[in-house]
Amino acid sequence: MGGLSMSNKVSFQEKVFYGLGDAGCNFVWTTMASFMTLYYTDSVKVSAAVVGTIMLIARVFDGLTDIGMGVIIDRTKTRWGKARPWLLWSAPFMSLGLILIFNVPSSFSTSAKIIYIFLTYVFITDFAYTASNLSYNTLLSLVTPDQKDRTSMSTIRFICTMISVLIISYCTMNLVKQVGWSGMSLIYGAITLVLLIIPFLGTKERYVAIRKDDKKIPFKTSFKVLIQNKHFIVVTLIFIINYAAMGASSGVGIYYARDIMGNAGIFGTLMLAAILPMMFGLPLFPLLAGKFGKWKCMLVGYLLQIGGLVLIIFNPASVPVVIVGSIIKGLGGIPHTAGLFAMVADVVDYGEWKTNIRIDGLTYSATSFGMKVGTGLGSALVGWILAFGKYDGSAAVQSASAILSMKVLYIYLPIGLYILGFIALLFSNIDKIYPQVVIGLEERRQTESF
Repeated sequence: MGGLSMSNKVSFQEKVFYGLGDAGCNFVWTTMASFMTLYYTDSVKVSAAVVGTIMLIARVFDGLTDIGMGVIIDRTKTRWGKARPWLLWSAPFMSLGLILIFNVPSSFSTSAKIIYIFLTYVFITDFAYTASNLSYNTLLSLVTPDQKDRTSMSTIRFICTMISVLIISYCTMNLVKQVGWSGMSLIYGAITLVLLIIPFLGTKERYVAIRKDDKKIPFKTSFKVLIQNKHFIVVTLIFIINYAAMGASSGVGIYYARDIMGNAGIFGTLMLAAILPMMFGLPLFPLLAGKFGKWKCMLVGYLLQIGGLVLIIFNPASVPVVIVGSIIKGLGGIPHTAGLFAMVADVVDYGEWKTNIRIDGLTYSATSFGMKVGTGLGSALVGWILAFGKYDGSAAVQSASAILSMKVLYIYLPIGLYILGFIALLFSNIDKIYPQVVIGLEERRQTESF
């Protein structure tokens, strides 16, 4: 069973410290998603199709490591808690992984470069990032069971995320020009290390599982409980859909700005157009979620994201049109940015309410898997579709087929994915039943304490 240690309420400072951790994760993840393919195709001279294939193959291993890490977190017992210590232990490996990714030895043969890329990509995505981000996401449900606090923490978290994404979008290429890809990775690696240690130092796990016996739940039982949770299935699918769309548009964004809009420097402005509405809107999301519920807000978010991309179709090379479309898309991303991770914590509670078994780590491991499968799939599609469109990294002007492939990745593919997400979300309205979940869990915990 579960109980809450009420020794402290979650302060604003603790919420900010928690939020800074995701900024640290993004100095790895966003940098890779936005610039890694460009680095491999234009600097390392490895084909886009090979890069895409490597990214997808790595996802096979990712499924095993995500589930394994989820089980490890659920069974971890330290004076710091069960998720929080993994933030500290994994931080150095996150920094090291980023540095290795952007330091492919130029003396290597093409075959050796491909092997190096595969091994370093698997290391950071399947091991370092799995341990770091899964423990970070799980921490949300352990800091507090309060739905409003979780939504507030998610909101602050993604404000920190947006700021880090803006910094990465505007600064990366300038840094590369000044200190090279290697120097950039060293600077970002150091920032990552600091930002990931902050939430370890500044947060506290308050939720303590109360069990009459201290027997560990068998993995088979935990997994069976998990797949019987319909809300978990839908939320995992939405993770895959949202992050596939994000992976595709982020991965091709720098190509789109340079080859369709005629200016690689506009990439940062496009990111700003999408992120600024989120930064201003995210503080308001807890109020909107409290009034309308996360589920309804996320449905409206999908419609806005689709609408913003449809607008871009009318003039895909126009800077004003693309910026306005990006703003609308950014507004639609607000409920998905803040609401989705808070919804996972609700899914954990729902599972405990239905089965008397609470599985924080394994639940978050599967949603983390969905996030990484989505991003990996989106990134892989960037490589494959660019290769199919005959993209040439050494050409000054790209062919018509290459330009079309960029439009598909930046506009049409995300539209299709958002439509799928909207349909999937219709099958899971956890907001409707959550008040009953809260009452039921509270009654059960009071009973267990006697």
